[in-house]
Amino acid sequence: MEAALSETEQGWQRWLIARNRRGLRIALAFMATIYPAFGLLDWLIAPRSALSWLWATRALIAAAALATLPFMRHRAFDRFLDPVSVTHTVLSAAGIGVMTAYLGGLSSPYYAGFILIVVVVSLLFVWPPRLVVIAQSGIVGSFLASNLLLGTVGRPATALSNITFLSAAALIAGIGQVVLFRTHREQHLQRIQLEAATANLERAHTELRQIEQFKSRFFANMTHELRTPLATILAPLELMLEEGEVSEAQRSSFQTMYRSALKLLKLINDLLDLLRLDESRLRLAVAEHDLVEHLGGLVEETQVLAQRKGIAMRFRADRGRIPVWCDRERIERVVLNLLSNAIKFTPSGGRVAVSLSELPDAVELVVEDSGPGFPPEKAGKLFERFYQVDMAGTRQHGGAGIGLALAKELVLLHGGTIEAHSDGHSGARFRVTLQKGSRHIRADALATSDGPPAGREWTVELTARPDLRLIDIEEAAERRIVERDTDEAARPYTALIVEDNPNVVRVIHMALRRQFKVLIALDGVRGLELALRDRPNLVVTDLMMPGIDGLELTRRLRQDPRTSHVPVLMLSARGEIEDRVKGLEIGASAYLTKPFSARELLTCARQLVRAEEQTADRVLTHRMESLEMVAAGLAHEINNPLNYVKGALARVRIDVERAVALSGGGAGALPPAAQSELERLRTRLADLLGVADSGLKRIAGTVELMGRYGRQGFRRELSPHDAWEAARTVVGVVVPATGRKVAVDLDLQGDGVIDCVPEELNQVFTNLIQNAVEAVPEETGRVRVSGSADADFLVLRVKDNGPGVAPELQARLFTPFFTTKGPGRGIGLGLTITRRVVQSLGGTIQLSSQPGEGAEFTVRIPRRQRPRDAQPSP
Repeated sequence: MEAALSETEQGWQRWLIARNRRGLRIALAFMATIYPAFGLLDWLIAPRSALSWLWATRALIAAAALATLPFMRHRAFDRFLDPVSVTHTVLSAAGIGVMTAYLGGLSSPYYAGFILIVVVVSLLFVWPPRLVVIAQSGIVGSFLASNLLLGTVGRPATALSNITFLSAAALIAGIGQVVLFRTHREQHLQRIQLEAATANLERAHTELRQIEQFKSRFFANMTHELRTPLATILAPLELMLEEGEVSEAQRSSFQTMYRSALKLLKLINDLLDLLRLDESRLRLAVAEHDLVEHLGGLVEETQVLAQRKGIAMRFRADRGRIPVWCDRERIERVVLNLLSNAIKFTPSGGRVAVSLSELPDAVELVVEDSGPGFPPEKAGKLFERFYQVDMAGTRQHGGAGIGLALAKELVLLHGGTIEAHSDGHSGARFRVTLQKGSRHIRADALATSDGPPAGREWTVELTARPDLRLIDIEEAAERRIVERDTDEAARPYTALIVEDNPNVVRVIHMALRRQFKVLIALDGVRGLELALRDRPNLVVTDLMMPGIDGLELTRRLRQDPRTSHVPVLMLSARGEIEDRVKGLEIGASAYLTKPFSARELLTCARQLVRAEEQTADRVLTHRMESLEMVAAGLAHEINNPLNYVKGALARVRIDVERAVALSGGGAGALPPAAQSELERLRTRLADLLGVADSGLKRIAGTVELMGRYGRQGFRRELSPHDAWEAARTVVGVVVPATGRKVAVDLDLQGDGVIDCVPEELNQVFTNLIQNAVEAVPEETGRVRVSGSADADFLVLRVKDNGPGVAPELQARLFTPFFTTKGPGRGIGLGLTITRRVVQSLGGTIQLSSQPGEGAEFTVRIPRRQRPRDAQPSP
């Protein structure tokens, strides 16, 4: 930047020197010629006694000017240009000052010479402000100094007038010079910058044109080269499909490969034609053709395909024969592009109409559909290359955006026009107009008879085949994506594919079908419905989709307890690190970029499902290990109640037998003593049955505790554990297990990793969340699980909208065996265990509740625990 400014400043200095050199030369010429010529005026009006002084002064000034002129031829003179210019200006003014002293002093009419010098200097020189001040001050000062020194003031009034006008003229001219200097400087700098910018633009344009030419050549070469390997792919596939002995599954895979290769070949051909159009190398094989016959047959071919989508097609022509000079293959491609576009955007049950009309000087072809249309303001953009109406991230209809662009170029090459019309909601209408005759077609667009037209190479036979000609229409009308496997129910896993591109769906299906039952959704909304309904083992989703995209789908799956644990494999052609990080942050389990390897996809799917299974196995293993340890420690607790029950029941049997004996088997009335004894036995029997019932309840509670908690003396191993992930997992497990229709909201903020025994913390969350879910009414019940974390503590809150807890019961809620649940729904140890676990971690648990307003439990636990060995289980 500094170098550029320096160069610009140097250019300004060079221009300034050249301008002032030219001005000085003119000024010296004036001094050498016009200055002495005014001697004639001296002879006419000056006293004879003063002529010698006047003419001598003029001669001296002229001699100084002539003496200076030779030095100006030397380049070194440029360093002294400004001082010399100012010196000659002041010298000229001093000479006139001397003359005024002889001709009336300050009131002399010769003061006009000073004004002449002011004007000449302001016109000839572009000086910086300081030189302007020196020069103009020197002019005025010469007038004053010469007369004051010689004492020739003259008439005071005239002298004051002369001084005033001269000073005003010098001031105005000086200001003009300063403004002119700055104006010239700005203009010059802008001109230099403009020239530099222009040079840069020209250089950039040249480079861009070279790059564009290189890109076109490279692209053309690459597309040509791509067709060769495509031929080696298509030929073997065609042979295997027609003659090979393959299974149905293999045939489906080969057909998908064959169709994809054809699609790629057609895309390459379209791109090649666009390149030829750019380079004016595309030639037309023009002949007279009957469009009614040709387009009627073309519509009849596509009508069968359109029926697959439930679209009605019709063709109408106002004459039985309409001849047109055209390249039939190119016009067919135009019509096929319009038809595939119409079928793609027309929903099932819609219609597509093709009409052909003969005008006086032209033929009009119209293709219209009953689809959603497009915004009217985008009508012109539809024919731009690579433009699509749905260019946003959803990419609902896919495509490369070259079909309509190529159609327009081919129509223009025929000398015709193409237009698009729509009101934005009731379909689209495309109109193609072709002129009659052939004179309007440019001669340079016609194919020569020396050889085949450009573009008709070895692929001409394949290009003419219906399976390539109509592949876009077949793809637009195809509703069946994959064949359902007859034995899919025997697959060990279920995978849900959420992808809007049928070809990609087929590839994923081929990769997963042997080990997964495959479900398919073409958009995110339908994918979410299937995920919640079928609970798959794996979700494979695209990133950009209609409805909701893959990121939003993943977020909703993670938020729903029913699917929060399901692995999500995200696929996308956008493989930038930002996209990958965003997907993983939302909750995607893995991220693959397109194109992907089928083996990589299958391996990744297997690993995700196995990882989920291993997680479940580890949880089950921990529970089984805890159960084994708990069984030994609680055997004594189980045996004591059992002994109570056994003893009580034995005594019951004895008492029952005694009661029967006393009652005499129920025959006749009992005497009073027997009646009293029988009453005593009844009371005792009731007490014993109460003991037995208590013992059984205790056994049931103990057995339940064995399945939920560790034994006394179990050594606790602290480890970092993500409490928020644990809370999400608990919600995903507990809510479905209760079978209750309750809404659970999760709001967990910050880093939830703390030091704890994971199984114990999971039990805390399970008890609190399950109690809340069971406390609220169905349908309208709502539970909110919120959490926050700072550097020292983690806080979890579980709030419900149930009936709440009465104040008199809140103090007893954490006591063993106290419960507000109905009979048979718990033994009252859940909250006791919860409090002991929280306290063992150095935390607190509090209850806040008002009757009728629900309950809120707040757990506060330190994030880091001091290392302790052999901590007993709470």
